[in-house]
Amino acid sequence: MARPKKCPKCPPGAPIWMATFTDLMSLLLTFFVLLLTMANFDPVKYALTVDSFQSAFGIMPSFPTIPIHPIVEIPKKTGDEQRKKQSLKDAEKVKEIVQTKNLEESVKVDVTEKGIAIMLRDPVGFASGSSDLKEQGKDILKDIGDIIKNNADLKIRVEGHTDNVPISSQRYRNNWELSSARSLSVVQLMHSQTGIKPENMSAVGYGEHRPIATNATPEDRSKNRRIQIFVDYIN
Repeated sequence: MARPKKCPKCPPGAPIWMATFTDLMSLLLTFFVLLLTMANFDPVKYALTVDSFQSAFGIMPSFPTIPIHPIVEIPKKTGDEQRKKQSLKDAEKVKEIVQTKNLEESVKVDVTEKGIAIMLRDPVGFASGSSDLKEQGKDILKDIGDIIKNNADLKIRVEGHTDNVPISSQRYRNNWELSSARSLSVVQLMHSQTGIKPENMSAVGYGEHRPIATNATPEDRSKNRRIQIFVDYIN
């Protein structure tokens, strides 16, 4: 009786770790496919990137490209980015001058989404009941004007604020009129120093109606007596 033939020995299979590795690769592929389907491509940036590579490698376009309809928006975005960077530089320069003059408690400089916000209060602001800037206030405004005057098409808005102590004089009937006169005097001074177009400047008076402190103490009232200057680099 013939002996049954033995089956040939099976070759060794893949290592055990390959099963886990394969599962991991499948999951990663699924994850990136999901990301790709959810991605939102900017056709303008895509087209500019393609053109940049073509120019760099000397490749002439021989296939349909994405039409660029909103191309007119690109210079505006680039200009806004440059103006934003310039506003940051100017804000740093203003802060340096304020520190040099030891006016950190009287002059506050902040960066906004559109440019710079500058707040002036005692003792560099105005004398009680007056709309005439003190000499220290004129000096710091001149320094600010020297920094920003080289930027084209700036928009400047000046807001005047007072405390809640009533005022009644031959010149001003109430705090509203006083705050408006103060903001207007700042606008006129900055215009004469910077040469910024009058149509790009505005003056607003809020009186005591937008306090930043309680008016309960002399210190709080001094905080509310302020001028706020908003210099917008981005329109």
